[in-house]
Amino acid sequence: MKLFNEYGISFEYPDDWELTKEVNEKNGEIQISVSGTDSSFWMISLFLVDIPAEELLKKSLEVFQEEYDDLDVYDAKVRLAGKECSGYDIEFVCSELINSAFLRALKTSLFTAFILYQGTDQDLQDTLKDLEAISLSLDIFDNEFDGYLDIV
Repeated sequence: MKLFNEYGISFEYPDDWELTKEVNEKNGEIQISVSGTDSSFWMISLFLVDIPAEELLKKSLEVFQEEYDDLDVYDAKVRLAGKECSGYDIEFVCSELINSAFLRALKTSLFTAFILYQGTDQDLQDTLKDLEAISLSLDIFDNEFDGYLDIV
């Protein structure tokens, strides 16, 4: 397992997965994603602007609803990084394949975090355990990193 430890967060991900990160100074967003060799990926976006977690979830769900005709949406309540977290589990059809997406959002004192992991149901048979392990390994260093997130 590899360890990502920047921007006040850390998580572990499989050795053979690729990590990418983007910093958008204009809208105050940092996006880190890891992906395997198939359709599966895990992504976290850190929003440094004051945006409620519920609003992020609602907007994300609306994007899925606009993109895909037939969605099955299930409310989800989980714990991530020791915090209660709201979210949705979504099933949809894309390119004639059944896909699942897992949306999570939580507010910290430094940022609002949005987590999305997704894949085709066929690929998720092998990767869902990895995606969930990444989520479970997520740690957020709330107040310890004051000023650490200055991206300008």
